[in-house]
Amino acid sequence: MLTSEYSLWFLPLCVLLGLAYAFVLYYKSTKPELPLWVKRLAFITRSFAVFLLAFLLLNPLLKTVHKEKEKPVIILGIDNSESMLMCKDSTYYENDFLRQLKQTIQQLSKKYVVETYLLGDSLQKGMNMDFKDKETNISSFFETIQAKYFNQNVGALVLVSDGIYNKGQNPLYEAKNMEMPIYTVAMGDTSIHQDLLIAKVNYNKTVFKNNFFPIEVLVHANKLKNKQSKLQIVHKNEVVFEKIIHITNHEYAEWIRVNFEAKQAGLLHYHIQLLPIENEMTTYNNTSDIYIQVVDNRNKIAIVYQAPHPDVSAITQALKKNDAYQIETFPIDKFTQNVNAYEVLILHQLPSKSNPAKQLLEESRKLGISTFYISGKQTNYAYLNSLNLGLQLQISKEAYNDVYPIYNQNFTTFSVSPSTQQIIASFPPVQVPFANFRLAPSASSLFFQKIGNVNTTYPLFVFNQTDDVKSAVFVGDGLWRWRNYNYMLENNHEAFDEIIMKTIQYLAVKEDKSFFRVKTSTIFNENEPIMFDAELYNQNYELVNDPEVTMVISNHDKKYTYSFSRTFKSYMLDAGNFPEGEYQWVASVSYGNQKYSKTGFFNVKKINVEFVNLVANHQLMKNISSVNNGEMFYPNQLKEMEKSIINNNEIKTIARYIKQHDSLLNSVLLLIGIFLLLGTEWVLRKWSGSY
Repeated sequence: MLTSEYSLWFLPLCVLLGLAYAFVLYYKSTKPELPLWVKRLAFITRSFAVFLLAFLLLNPLLKTVHKEKEKPVIILGIDNSESMLMCKDSTYYENDFLRQLKQTIQQLSKKYVVETYLLGDSLQKGMNMDFKDKETNISSFFETIQAKYFNQNVGALVLVSDGIYNKGQNPLYEAKNMEMPIYTVAMGDTSIHQDLLIAKVNYNKTVFKNNFFPIEVLVHANKLKNKQSKLQIVHKNEVVFEKIIHITNHEYAEWIRVNFEAKQAGLLHYHIQLLPIENEMTTYNNTSDIYIQVVDNRNKIAIVYQAPHPDVSAITQALKKNDAYQIETFPIDKFTQNVNAYEVLILHQLPSKSNPAKQLLEESRKLGISTFYISGKQTNYAYLNSLNLGLQLQISKEAYNDVYPIYNQNFTTFSVSPSTQQIIASFPPVQVPFANFRLAPSASSLFFQKIGNVNTTYPLFVFNQTDDVKSAVFVGDGLWRWRNYNYMLENNHEAFDEIIMKTIQYLAVKEDKSFFRVKTSTIFNENEPIMFDAELYNQNYELVNDPEVTMVISNHDKKYTYSFSRTFKSYMLDAGNFPEGEYQWVASVSYGNQKYSKTGFFNVKKINVEFVNLVANHQLMKNISSVNNGEMFYPNQLKEMEKSIINNNEIKTIARYIKQHDSLLNSVLLLIGIFLLLGTEWVLRKWSGSY
């Protein structure tokens, strides 16, 4: 079908233009007369050529429709966690079952597109399972698949798992959002075996020097009535607490609380263990390691607000989880405290239209106090722009956009965990003023703005440092929605709290003035990569990354040597995963005539969550399969599952009609045709002896 960018009603005008031009040229011309047949033929070629040129000005389009058949996609998710092999059929799962599963995939691949994933610590494509992952997050798997295959012909999802999850929300909630039938293969053993375990440990991650702090241990025992064990807590290879555990019934549970004194600042490591009992199913869950940071004193933080707001409550609740901070809140008209008493100020909708808080701002900036600004509809943006915070907002009218956060992968001020990055992508919108945003070279944005379905580079959460004064600016109203959504999604506030906590940590830390700086954590889980960030400055405190930075990580008699990768003007090192233990590190670099080095340590913590619950949850697998008319099968029923999928009439190939518009301006044949017409006319005139 032929159409055009402009109305085809212009087509007669193109015809008239071609005829008129040829008429003037050949019938009104004073040039020597041509033979009649030449004149007529030249008239036709010229008028047709001019018509085509005029027609091309309308940008004609050739509309075509293609029919494509799209096979259904069958998505297979296999639980790759350690709990899968903690049952009597483990050998069968590792050998015969996997062979049968591959045969099922081959049969389904004849009719469908089959894509396989491993779920555990992370989501990986393929079938190279080893059943060694330390965590299971089934809800995250559903969520990722839903997003990845949006608007595709997904016929069914097959979940192979024991139904034991230890991370994320109940997968049943996320399964209800899936738009395809879910077939489940119920693995594992639902029997309760003899087992003694540390089910949970409660403790404060941060305590204060010379204060007492509790450690609470939940001891579980299954089918071990009249047996006994001993709970021990070990610190620096010394047993600092022990208690005999008398198991009085087959479903035994007991909380044991111990108080210790934090005598010196630093990192405390406690190893908690239960002495094994004969014939236990496993002893992996008999131990647990905890790390507690002892600090000298609290950082005082003042939250000053224009008016009561749920954002203030959300931030306060997030910070109160960390005992290292002493939080005080004030309305601006009642803030009379000495500003110098606080390490960080949090200003909500200040400066405002009704109260610029000029004295507070001038004094805090003079004293170099780090400040976290949260804007809103009462914010005085003109005054905010004058504070040199690395961000300028040019507001032409009072209007607001609903804005979603986009994590900036190039943000280096501090790191955000992968799980939090994933959750951030689903956070609800906040209200941001309709404005032009300008970011200073010294500033960086943790989040960009997504407006509707459009990803922008407009900053949403900005961090800056000028003249040794740190600042953070969040230009949205509605942070409280993020915290509430986080709880609804994960049944906790960890993602939101991490963002707020790391913001305050950045603002509260006094700037390191050394030319060579290395940042890392002191505690990692055994399934986490060991990450380092490094910065090298010249004498003018300008970032450089020309020389090579090396790292040596040691543990007892073992040493591992690495070289940092360059990223922008800094350095980064991913040392990979390390086994449980304590490690020391030394980072070194030579620049000019100077040699710099930094030292530190980190601990790798063992994860035992896969062994806390070893009873397969087949009821959950059944409930998941029943949501969208799926079915649950057992490992020996793969053939039946295969038949059920093939016989499902809802899983079918669909036809998609793809419309395509091709501009004739790009048609080589049409252009050649125009040149041939004009060339023919020219040859006729020259052959007849005319001009």
